[in-house]
Amino acid sequence: MVKNLQFRYTVAIGGGIVFVAVILAAMFSFQSRDLFTTIKNTSTDTMSEALHGEATKRLRTLSMILSQDLANPLYDFDMLAILQLLQSIAQLDDIHHVMVIDPEGVVIHDGTEVLGEYGTHLENPEILGWISKETTSLILESQSVMEIISPIFIADELLGWVRVGLSRKGQLINTVKMTDRLTNLISEFEQQGRYLTILVTLVLLILGLLLAAFISRRLVFPIRQLSEYVVRVGQGDYGIELPKNRQDELGQLIHAFNRMSRDLSSTTVSRQYLNDILNNMRDVLIVISEQGEILMVNAAASEMLGYARDKLENISYLELIDSRDGGRVKKWLTLVMEEEAESMDARYLTSDGQQILVSLSGAYLKLKGMPKQIICVAQDVSERRRNEDHIRYLAQYDGLTNLPNRQLFRDRLKHAMEQAERGEYLIALMFIDLDQFKKVNDSLGHLAGDRLLKEAALRLKKMLRLGDTVARLGGDEFTVIAEQIKSIHDGINIAKTIIETIKEPFEIEGRKLYIGCSIGIVFYPFAKDDLGSLVQKADMAMYQAKRSGRGQYCVYSHHLGANEDGVLQLENELIEALDSKSFHLLYQPVVDIKSGIPTSMEALLRWDNPRRGTLEPSEFLPFLENSGLIIELGDWILEKACLDMLSNDHSTDQPLRLNVNVSIHQFNQGDFSSRVESILTKTGFDPCRLELEITESSLVDDIELSRNVVRSLKKLGVRIAVDDFGTGYSTFTYLRDFDIDSLKLDYSFIKDLPADSYAIGICTALIAMARVMNLNVVAEGVERMEQLQWLKQAGVQEYQGYYFSGPTSLDGFNARYH
Repeated sequence: MVKNLQFRYTVAIGGGIVFVAVILAAMFSFQSRDLFTTIKNTSTDTMSEALHGEATKRLRTLSMILSQDLANPLYDFDMLAILQLLQSIAQLDDIHHVMVIDPEGVVIHDGTEVLGEYGTHLENPEILGWISKETTSLILESQSVMEIISPIFIADELLGWVRVGLSRKGQLINTVKMTDRLTNLISEFEQQGRYLTILVTLVLLILGLLLAAFISRRLVFPIRQLSEYVVRVGQGDYGIELPKNRQDELGQLIHAFNRMSRDLSSTTVSRQYLNDILNNMRDVLIVISEQGEILMVNAAASEMLGYARDKLENISYLELIDSRDGGRVKKWLTLVMEEEAESMDARYLTSDGQQILVSLSGAYLKLKGMPKQIICVAQDVSERRRNEDHIRYLAQYDGLTNLPNRQLFRDRLKHAMEQAERGEYLIALMFIDLDQFKKVNDSLGHLAGDRLLKEAALRLKKMLRLGDTVARLGGDEFTVIAEQIKSIHDGINIAKTIIETIKEPFEIEGRKLYIGCSIGIVFYPFAKDDLGSLVQKADMAMYQAKRSGRGQYCVYSHHLGANEDGVLQLENELIEALDSKSFHLLYQPVVDIKSGIPTSMEALLRWDNPRRGTLEPSEFLPFLENSGLIIELGDWILEKACLDMLSNDHSTDQPLRLNVNVSIHQFNQGDFSSRVESILTKTGFDPCRLELEITESSLVDDIELSRNVVRSLKKLGVRIAVDDFGTGYSTFTYLRDFDIDSLKLDYSFIKDLPADSYAIGICTALIAMARVMNLNVVAEGVERMEQLQWLKQAGVQEYQGYYFSGPTSLDGFNARYH
């Protein structure tokens, strides 16, 4: 229309000066009014619609992303994560406010670090009314702010609402300014038209033509250019600007237009930012239509599925789903549109035909003025599912032997007991413990022990019948559930076969190892017991088989139960004794073999049992160790002995050292050295006067742990002695790993000296080895003069035994010795 106006001006002026005034006045007045009205309406409507539509779309997109991203942080109440998400939006120039509200309308987070509005209740009745009864988004518009309130869900649970406000101030100002400018210009140009009509009638044709040319160039061309640019902006070509070469009203109009174009360009950049977020998501995001056609995908979808994005955006969503899951996914999409769907698992098909297990979650988008869409988010859970399956396997099976573990064993035993009660047959529960396994573990190492356990498990599985169960409960303990046996004789035959099978040599690391097994058997339903007592009775029978000489089986009988009652009574008495401290210490001197002068005292524990009198450790120590009570009692022994020796110092010419035995259960405690240090500090006893006696088996049970414990004790100044040396399963090479001070030769080697050549050979070798390693040697159990003489000649430094003194009280020792 602007081009026609310019052409008519030229024709009218050229047609004659007579008609110039009339035609110019009429056409200018008519066309100018129409032109400026059109420009005004086009500019205002285009700008308003573009700004409003873009703002609405942007506001919904922002709220949608925030609602999804805030779900997990809000569920975990992770305020730092919420702050980071809100501030990533709040930093945008045109964001007026952003906050998170709970379902009751209380502000959880206002997007600032100081949380100025935290805990305040919203006062807007429209918002409060909406969130109290609705679960969809609400858009509110005011003159200066457009805001959206969107729900935050995790699964079907409404966690709260996100409130985002978009400032309309700049946009409204630009629209108003442009409208005002257009109105003013229209009025001015209409008035100028009237002036021009008068002037044109008074000037010559040439002046009229020049004037028309001036008006055409000065007025119509910039307006035409502005109109073209406005149309281009309305078509989405944001960011274009007109040259700023005018200082008049048109120049101001051009300035307003350029500012509007920049604002729309900034909005487009924000949209690109959101697109970048979507494309950097690790989860697959696919937007589909209600008909199931793919409309948009992110980069993760293309990467996972192996398709180009343009290929994905031209196929049906169900083409990506494995045919076995197609029906379920189709039904799920229907539920998503009904806003009733929960997450589900399905299999995606990649471009090369592979299957990927994903967890699907969806949302139904109903944006005003736009077709309804479904957003599908898929997370690859293949690796997680494999890990979960492996964890479930480990929860029921032993990781070393792949046999059922304790949990699965109990389930199968319970099932077997139920079947036996309904049928006419028995089950035999067998508790199996490998004989001499600890010896293999200690001498060849844990790797060899593990291989031995695997081989034993394989033999047991191969020899049992289909339907029987063999399980590993831990260590070298196995159980067998033999089902549907018709007599006790059948169960015993199975046990005998197991014993013979385990007797066969195992070839481990090129060595033939001979071990055996001890088996305890209990039959059900002959034994009317629950599951726990059935296992306990089989365990009791196994221990009886071990006590009878190993490599045997033992069937549970009531006689074993009676013995067990005595054991329980003894354990109860021990617990009471710990509370009342009904123990006392005796001391046996360690004597210098050359001078005959005592150098230290070994503390020996005794129990004052009210029923059986004074008991030695061999009668109750195993119960203390198995129950873990030795830890508490061991601390008491060390503290009591330190205090006794300090009290005894005034009775001796020279303070004696103190020897205290340490149980393997004490030594294997990670904080053992700290406990010793604490007791020494509490009592004030000199660490250099303390020598702890540790058995070989304690040292080699866990080499690395033992090395660290010994190192810590030596730092304190405590001496270390290996007690009962030569009776364990370790090799001499282990001694190089520890900073040891003394070796104590066991009584079993000393008792037959000097008559037994075998004892002489053993003792000579041990003493020679200790001399090479610069260790002090102490002989235990010396009872005769000839023993002492031989040991003295062999180079032993110290001894203890009844030849000098048996265990006695410190007072009794002082009275006798001094």
